[in-house]
This record gives sequence, C-alpha cells and structure tokens, in this order.
Amino acid sequence: MQKPRNIAVLAILTIVCAWMVGCGGCNPEPVPSGMSPTQGPESGGTTVQITGEKFDMKNGVTVTFGGKNATGVTVPSETQITAVTPGGIAGESVSVVVTNKGKPEVPVTLSQQFTYTDATPPTVTMTDPTDGTVISEYEDSLNVRNSLTVSFSEPVDSNTVSVSVAVAKTEDSLSEPMDATLGGTVSGTGDAVTFTSDMPMRAGRMYTVTVTGAADMAGNTLVSPHSFSFSITSPEKLDRYRVQQEDIQEENGEAALKRIAARPEIFDNPEMWERLVAANQDDYIFDRTKLSVGQRLWIPRGAAWGDK
Repeated sequence: MQKPRNIAVLAILTIVCAWMVGCGGCNPEPVPSGMSPTQGPESGGTTVQITGEKFDMKNGVTVTFGGKNATGVTVPSETQITAVTPGGIAGESVSVVVTNKGKPEVPVTLSQQFTYTDATPPTVTMTDPTDGTVISEYEDSLNVRNSLTVSFSEPVDSNTVSVSVAVAKTEDSLSEPMDATLGGTVSGTGDAVTFTSDMPMRAGRMYTVTVTGAADMAGNTLVSPHSFSFSITSPEKLDRYRVQQEDIQEENGEAALKRIAARPEIFDNPEMWERLVAANQDDYIFDRTKLSVGQRLWIPRGAAWGDK
C-alpha cells in the first residue's frame, strides 16, 4: 500500500520542481548595463534610456531613482527601457534600480548613478535698505549713503546682476533731481551684491531700485525684475548754518558756497549761493573766498528776498 503513495508523492515533487525550473527561466533578473543621460534638473522630467539585457517586455519593469518611482516607463525591447525621472535634490547623486515585474521580483542596481542638477532660479530674499524705509536721521544731508545691498536665496555671479536706480523728489523737497537715474557699480561674492553709487544719495529724494539678471552658479536667472524703494526726508530749514569741513575740503570760495546753498536745509539750489554772499557781507566782514570750519552764515528767507 505504501508503494503507490510514494510514487504519487514523487510524481508531485517532480512536477513542482519542473514548474519551478521553468518559471525561473520565464522571469530572469534584468541585466542593466548603461544609462543616458546620467544627470538632469532637480525638478525631474528627464527622459532616460537604460540599456542592457533581459528586460521584461511582457510584464513590464519598475525603475526607481533614489527610491522614487520613475514615470512613463516603457520597455520597447528586451535590451532597452525608457523612463522619466522623478524630482530630486540639486547636487545629489542617487542609485537607479531596475526590477522586472514578473515573479520573482529581483531589483538590480545600475553601476551608474543619476545626478540632479540645479534648476531653481535665485530669488531676492533681503535688501538694505528694505522696501518702504524712510531715512530721517543722518549727519550730512548731501551725503546720506552711497551704497545698498541685495541678498539672494543662493550664490549668484555678481557680473550678471544689473541694478538700476530711479531718483525722484520727496514731498518735502524744494527741488527736482538734476538726474532721473543714479549710476553706479555692482560688486559682491556669494549670495549678496552691493551697488555703489557714483554720487552720494542725498536728502529729499526717493530712490527706486530695480534688480535684473542675477544668474546662479548653474546659470539659472532671476525670473522677473525685483524692485524696492526707500526715501530720505529733507531736514528742517535753517536760519543759521555753521560751515562744515565737508563744505570746504574740496574747494573754497564760490564752489563751497554753491555746495552750502545746495543743501536741502539751506536753499536746495546751488545757484542761490549769491544770496548768501549778499546777506552775510552786509552783516559782518565777509570774505567769500575764505570760508572756515565753524563759521556762522545767516540764511536769508522771505518775501524781501523774492520768496513766495
């Protein structure tokens, strides 16, 4: 009675072994050997061709980049796979794994890795002065500041950054700006650049700054211009003024008087320097060619002087 049963068991085992051998041959491990391209933007979307052997055309394959599933995976032949990369982190190199979907599933890692490149353009994160700043404290109304700073979300090539500065009068200013724009140069390293103006920024003016260009180290450029504005209030008008060192250090005489007359707290107009001469030479012995530091000047105003 045992002999027929043993024969039946042996027969079943033989069938099972034959099936296992045959099934194993139906779904061999994939043999990926190459990939092109080997890099693409961090945003994903790069179409990659993987070459090799024994890719499962019937059941398909899965492809992962750094553990993330690729999309649009196709198997046009046993030696080729097409896949679209998922998103990643800029600068990171990740493993690429191919798995035939037929059972058993055996993941195989390519010898090459895929590197994600920077695809994100820089943005402006901070400015100095900040947008809307009103500067009301300063020592010299004609030389309040001569630079401003722009910071970005990542390092940029300062040679690609363009800064333009438009100049307008403030409501409390007595004069219009002589030039509608302010020239200057851009310099910097890392994630910040500095604009240094050709002429000092003065009181009674609003400055509107527009930043363009700004390419990062991967060549991604600021998507759209970034603008911000700040203003410098005019000081209170003076009836008396003490000559400062900066008034006469470049040149005395008429040039110094013009500089004084141009001050927002005086006349805000260099061409009114002769009024200073006329008023002060009647008040005391006044030598227009030899102003001295600390010398007091009377600032004449009113209808008697032609003011409205």
